[in-house]
Amino acid sequence: MREMRYVKDYFMKRGTVSKWWNPTKGDYSYLFNYQLNEIYFWLSSLPKGAALEVSCGKGRGTKRLNKLFKNYIATDISKEMIEIAKKKCPKVTFKQMDAEDLKFKPNSFNAVICLAAIVHYPNPQKALNDFYRVLKPGGFLVFDSDNKYSIRRLAKKIYRFLEGNKNIFGGDIFQTYSKKKMKIMLERSGFKIKKIRYVGTISPIEFHRKDGSSQKIVGPRVSRFFHRLGIDKIPLINRFATYHLILAQKPQKN
Repeated sequence: MREMRYVKDYFMKRGTVSKWWNPTKGDYSYLFNYQLNEIYFWLSSLPKGAALEVSCGKGRGTKRLNKLFKNYIATDISKEMIEIAKKKCPKVTFKQMDAEDLKFKPNSFNAVICLAAIVHYPNPQKALNDFYRVLKPGGFLVFDSDNKYSIRRLAKKIYRFLEGNKNIFGGDIFQTYSKKKMKIMLERSGFKIKKIRYVGTISPIEFHRKDGSSQKIVGPRVSRFFHRLGIDKIPLINRFATYHLILAQKPQKN
């Protein structure tokens, strides 16, 4: 990942991430939908108070999850993304805000939601610390991250080595995490992990060549087949899943 200012300027600039980020369509849409179903189930039993969605993007999660809470606030560093999300969710309160510098009082929310975003944060530990700060004691954090040791990542690494291509597609604004690293970061912030789901053990794989072209090695049809078989629930094998979906809790005060 590039330096902090480069990454944040990229996501704030119009016509950048808004052009390529569309999780409701494309090869991975079924995996994102699965994650959203899991999150909805996890959060449906929480108090119907206040929730904060950080880095809401175009509002694909906002549209559904806001129905679970009386007060739902969604933030994003990009004014353009907020403008798009507002059209889908006119009743939600949106604020342009940096995920690593949240302008909310401590102990304000029953839940914090952060989807497909922490992998783009230059200072993820700082963001997790802020998530912890704004959560009420006993409140929950739900987020996902890309697994550093997924089959998808390992296949792409081998391909780049064989092709002699050292450039990682999107590597200037993106970083992956191991499960161990993510657990350490959460514990440093004070969180207790309650649940981890492994998502997309066999996910679509597309290689990007030096000349700018691309080639699909595993298509969505094959990926969906393995997903329906329940491969994501098989111990050890699922440790190579593409995503970790995590539910963590801020402990109650003694």
